[in-house]
Amino acid sequence: MSLSRALSTLSPDEHTEQVLRDVLMVFGHHPREWLSESEIQMKAGRTALEIRPLLSVLVDSYVLDFDTDKGLYEFSGDVVLRFELDSFVRRVEHHQDRMRTNVSRFRQRQGH
Repeated sequence: MSLSRALSTLSPDEHTEQVLRDVLMVFGHHPREWLSESEIQMKAGRTALEIRPLLSVLVDSYVLDFDTDKGLYEFSGDVVLRFELDSFVRRVEHHQDRMRTNVSRFRQRQGH
């Protein structure tokens, strides 16, 4: 089980990282709870087109478990995987904060 394995197969753009962060936050708040794709969509505030490819990658990388009969996903990772997920979420949030700060500073300098 490795988030880094999943990340290596995803495009490293900001939007993908944001969607992945939202999906991981859902599972962080619902550990060991089986969720359908529509529940994940609703809780993450994302569309099926955004989350479906990520869910497949997370299942293929053994980050999430998938029950094919019921079509449900579950996060039951160990301590190391939880640490890896927390580190990724913190990194994405730090990047978001830095971008907001930079935009704010730019607007102040430009008088907007």
